Amino acid sequence: MTASWNLNKTSINLSYSYESLVGLLSCISKNESNFSQYDFAQWCDNFTMAFDEAELSPIVEIAVIIARDIESKCDLFLVNVKVHIIEQHILKKTRICHVSGK
Repeated sequence: MTASWNLNKTSINLSYSYESLVGLLSCISKNESNFSQYDFAQWCDNFTMAFDEAELSPIVEIAVIIARDIESKCDLFLVNVKVHIIEQHILKKTRICHVSGK
């Protein structure tokens, strides 16, 4: 595991292994998860960092790619939500200024 990385906080208390990732994905696919999507994305980020500088077997390399994709999609979703909120705030201010003649 990369010693310089501060792990994200997550409610998922599993080791960072291929088997754990498969188990989590299985729970999600069966709609049996007891954790949030955000917690899962944080766990996936930790998973990718755990193997950041390691020699990987082909199966673990694929698992890291999958986990990185999950975490990246969550990041993109959060950025889009924040952009939407900012846009709405700007539009609201613009309408107020335009109506009041400022």
